[in-house]
Amino acid sequence: MKKKLLALAVLGAAASMAQAQSNVQIYGTVDTGYIKESGTDLRMGENATNLIGFRGFEDLGGGLKATFELEKHFSLQDGSSLDTYMGDRLKGQENAEWLGAANLGLEGDWGKVRFGRISEISYEYFWTLDPFEQGTTGASLALYNRTHSEQLSNTFRYDSPEWSGLGFSASFTLSEDDRDLTRGEDRTNYGFGGSIHYDNGPLVLMVNYNRLADSNDSWVWNIGGGYEFGPARVTVGYQSSKFKKQKDSLIAEDQDFFGSMDQEEWLAGLTWDIGPGQFKLSYNRASIDNFKYGKDGDVNKYAMGYTYNLSKRTSIYGVVSYTDSDNEHVGSVYNNNETARESVTGFQLGMTHNF
Repeated sequence: MKKKLLALAVLGAAASMAQAQSNVQIYGTVDTGYIKESGTDLRMGENATNLIGFRGFEDLGGGLKATFELEKHFSLQDGSSLDTYMGDRLKGQENAEWLGAANLGLEGDWGKVRFGRISEISYEYFWTLDPFEQGTTGASLALYNRTHSEQLSNTFRYDSPEWSGLGFSASFTLSEDDRDLTRGEDRTNYGFGGSIHYDNGPLVLMVNYNRLADSNDSWVWNIGGGYEFGPARVTVGYQSSKFKKQKDSLIAEDQDFFGSMDQEEWLAGLTWDIGPGQFKLSYNRASIDNFKYGKDGDVNKYAMGYTYNLSKRTSIYGVVSYTDSDNEHVGSVYNNNETARESVTGFQLGMTHNF
């Protein structure tokens, strides 16, 4: 009898563990291909970010859930970690192990809150307007904005429920500047962001804002929208930012990267379902003012591509792009390969699998 009770107890524990595990999802993306651009040799690169992630929830009752997210970003071709984002570099967090999401939160009918490392609001919504989804050599020029940060550490974020497609988000990021400010420049400030967005039926609209923490009050805001008609989707967007000069002794090897500048980016895109895939076309324009070299200027970028879906999870893609800058200094900011050239032509072929 005792053996039977013990067996039942073990089976019950196993069932409980299985039920708990059913609330955890393992997901990810693996992507790689070949890129050839003017001024650099043939290399392997990605379209979608390579990552493995874990997300899950526990039902606490009364409509309340505890949630978590963990994401590891990496380079598929050599297994290394990806470069960190601007927010990490400003805070001295260049060695973040979980470069993607790493947060814990609560969710209910009132919306959801998360604490930890969370998607930056102005990036999360605006990137969806780019037909190339901020990947490949055809990525919109907004990707190369100096304020660009896909994730923010030490952040609180609230996302409201949606009312007929209308919702809003807000975030608050702690300051962590404990480096020596011997030059008297106070770069210590909190960060915050917000978004109002509408996504209902064929129409998408948004306006987003973010002020970077520990950045001498650098900020970015953007606005845009999209409309679907039949198999096609048209998108437009505008982004403006001010990145203020950082302390000279911040990070010696990154002096060029931390120079001050004002940036503006415009985009217009078309995604058209053709056959078992999508034809993509985009035009981007950008402008830099108050550049440290005194070499302000404009950039135009044209991109075209096609993604062929082999299945719901696997696809192959091809992209061609051309970027034309007023001068090589502006080109070094907006060229996908960061070369100091007035023009760059890029080609990319690759494959993506989602799981």
